[in-house]
Amino acid sequence: MMVAKLLMHPKFSASRTDVLTTLQFSGPGTLVFVIGVSGVGKSELRYEAMRTLAGAPSNWVDGEMPAVAVRATLTDRGFFNPKDLAMRMAHSLRHPDVSWLRTRDEVEDPDVVHVEIETARRAPVWAERRRNSTEHGLRFEFERHAQARRLRWLFIEEGTSICTVPRGRSIHNYMMGLMQLAEECSLTIVLFGTPRLAALWDSFPDVRRRSLFVWVERYREDRTEDHVAFASLVMALAQQYPLSSPDLLVNNLELALTNSAGSFGELKQFLARADQARRRRRAESIDASDLVAASYSRDQILSMWDVAKEFDRLHEPNVNAHDLSHLDLAWGGGDGRRS
Repeated sequence: MMVAKLLMHPKFSASRTDVLTTLQFSGPGTLVFVIGVSGVGKSELRYEAMRTLAGAPSNWVDGEMPAVAVRATLTDRGFFNPKDLAMRMAHSLRHPDVSWLRTRDEVEDPDVVHVEIETARRAPVWAERRRNSTEHGLRFEFERHAQARRLRWLFIEEGTSICTVPRGRSIHNYMMGLMQLAEECSLTIVLFGTPRLAALWDSFPDVRRRSLFVWVERYREDRTEDHVAFASLVMALAQQYPLSSPDLLVNNLELALTNSAGSFGELKQFLARADQARRRRRAESIDASDLVAASYSRDQILSMWDVAKEFDRLHEPNVNAHDLSHLDLAWGGGDGRRS
C-alpha cells in the first residue's frame, strides 16, 4: 500500500511556517535550534526550508551554494567526533550535492541530501584524507569555500549527537566554535534534534543569548483542541490501509496515541506495523488484533513518552513571567531594596 510521502497536517504546517519565518529574519551569526520528538518531521522541515530559502538556481550567481546540510554522527566509539563533522562540512562544499532542489514528490526520502556524503565516507580516499587532515584544516577549508560560494545557511541534522562527548571534552567550547564560525562566514547555523539538544544551550547563557528556537509540536493528549486534529490525522492515514471496519481506528484512538506520543512519523509506523501483522496472518484487512501486535513493548512506550514529556517541559510557557518575587530586584531607584 502506497503511503503519502508528505502530509500537510496542522502541526507540520504550523512548524513549517515557524521554521521558514524564523530563518528568513534570523541574521548572520545566529544559531537556530529546531527541537522535536522523533517522527514529528524535522527532516521534512529541513528539506522544505532548503528549497524555499535557496530559491531557484537560475537566480544564483556562478559558483553560489546558498545552503548545505550535514549530519552530526557518533563515529568515535559511540561519541561525537568534531573532526568527522568538519570533514562532512568540507565535503559538502567541495562536492556540492543539489539533490534537494528536486520537489518532494520526486524523491523517496528527504534524507537524499545525505546519500552522497554517506557514499563518499565509505571510500578509501575518505579515510586517507581524514588521517592526513586536522580538524582545524578541514574547518579552514569549509570557511574559505563558504565565503567563496556565498553560503548562507548551514543545516546540521542529528545535532543531539554533539551532546555525547568523551569525558574531558567540552560541549561549550564546541558551541562557541560554531558561533564563531557563524559570525566569520555570515551564516545562520540550524541544528535539529530531540529534547536532549537542550544540553547545548541550557547551561550556557552566551549560547542561549545568540540563539532562536523552533518547537516542532506533537499532538498533545492534555490539550482538548488536539484531540480532534489527532483523530483526523489518524483517519487520513488510515485511508491508505485496508481496515476491517471504517471505525476501527476511531475505536482505538487511545492505542494509536499510546504508540505514537502524538508524533506523525511514529503514528505512520504504527499503522505500517499493523499492516505487516495483517500480512503475516494472510488476512485481507487489519483488525484489532493487528493493532495490538503492532504495539511497542512497555519499556519502549515508556521511553518514548519520557522524551515526549521532556519536550513538553522544555516548551512549556512561563505563565508566571511577571512574578519576580523570587528575585532580589530593585526597580525605580530608592535605597536599592525591593519593597
